[in-house]
Amino acid sequence: MEVLMAERPTQVFHNKVIDGTAMKRLISRFIDHYGIGYTSHILDQVKTLGFRQATAASISLGIDDLLTIENHVSIN
Repeated sequence: MEVLMAERPTQVFHNKVIDGTAMKRLISRFIDHYGIGYTSHILDQVKTLGFRQATAASISLGIDDLLTIENHVSIN
């Protein structure tokens, strides 16, 4: 059962940041429209894309990269 998104010309593209509640509603709409099997496939693809993008944009820090203050006042 493979339904390609390109085969669905009525789908609208939205480029915006969404919160957890909106994500739940979106996933629920996908399940209602495409079923649980295809929805899980799409979510796996989105997860993989997210990991790839996070890896490509990652920055690594070492302890030597952090600045420290020589003379500081204790907060106690």
